[in-house]
Amino acid sequence: MLVPKTPDRRIYEDLKAIGCTRITELVHGKPYQIGPDFQITSYQFGHFPDSALVIEADGKTILNANDCKIMGAPLKQILERHSNIDFVLRSHSSANARLCFDIVDRGGAHIDNPEKYSAEFADFARAVRAKYAIPFASNNCYLHPETEQFNRYLNLGIDVKRYFEAHGITEPECVVCAPGDGWNDDLGFTLTDKDWYTNIDEHLTRYKEANSDALKKSAQQEARAVLTDTIMARYASELLSGTPFFVRRLFRGKPITLVAHSAAGDTAYELDIFGRKWRKLNAWNDNDSPIQIHASASVFIMCVKQVNWNSLGISKRVRFRVKDEDKKIVTYFTELNDLFDCEVLPLSKSLNPRFVGVWLRRWRELALYLRIAADLGRGREFAYRNYLPLIRARSGALR
Repeated sequence: MLVPKTPDRRIYEDLKAIGCTRITELVHGKPYQIGPDFQITSYQFGHFPDSALVIEADGKTILNANDCKIMGAPLKQILERHSNIDFVLRSHSSANARLCFDIVDRGGAHIDNPEKYSAEFADFARAVRAKYAIPFASNNCYLHPETEQFNRYLNLGIDVKRYFEAHGITEPECVVCAPGDGWNDDLGFTLTDKDWYTNIDEHLTRYKEANSDALKKSAQQEARAVLTDTIMARYASELLSGTPFFVRRLFRGKPITLVAHSAAGDTAYELDIFGRKWRKLNAWNDNDSPIQIHASASVFIMCVKQVNWNSLGISKRVRFRVKDEDKKIVTYFTELNDLFDCEVLPLSKSLNPRFVGVWLRRWRELALYLRIAADLGRGREFAYRNYLPLIRARSGALR
């Protein structure tokens, strides 16, 4: 198993726990030789473990960014060391919880902009100046009853290609590949003739029918789950004791209500992170509990037992019911849990030579964060494309 060497040992230990014994951690920016004329280089980015991978083999270079939103000096490092990229692969759809917001004073609106994903894909692909851009890592769909509604927001590979065409982007060339498609020196791209996109609703219906037994079994198991005081106490104790005061201040006067739904009975708990206390609620409403996070009890239990709150938003099996002014509190809360997931918190887990050593190799990223913070302090709204290398316009000018 080849995995990125992150500041924590979470990935390594999780793999060991499921029986993996041959695990190699890839150091940031250090090439790893797999075979003759075949090497890979991992570039880590983000406080939650994420990475981009450069693959060099037989004279060709692939940059697989996946859903890593690398930018600024860290991206420049890649482009300086791997100047001629043939293929860039990147995600192009939602892998977050922005669609799961229910802004009560905006008619239940969410906070996502599905159209931005194609734009960010195109900006990134043009910035790295690859020959071919492959929409990648977002061929997903939603089959669970709680998430089926999000299929209408899917941003498919064909949508990315249409964005390229609508905006006259010819470099790089956007090529939509389905599982099983490929490329070689002699034939170029070998693409399936199957049309996956014209009648996508039919494909989704058949796919759900094919997985109906698994969905039914999962529903039966979840119906018995209940978020209990014992489970909540375990979670709250670790969260409240491990959150530093300067972080807890963000939640002053902003208690968060977790509502766990189950056929066996709903339960609700209020977390006062600033006051370091929690309590069980017999009832909740928008006035008394203005910041609510709703999810299946089984989902909450999984987050607690696996220390994996990051998957809560990615799964989209969650609903954040808040006023517009409080959506930032939900962001603070999810980011706080992410810091526990990747063992930045409690601080006792991150104050060690490994943590410091890994981040020293990633000093460009720390400088980028300072730059972004300075821009935000000047009142400049964050825009991903502002931290990408200059993109060549069709006329050849830079913009």
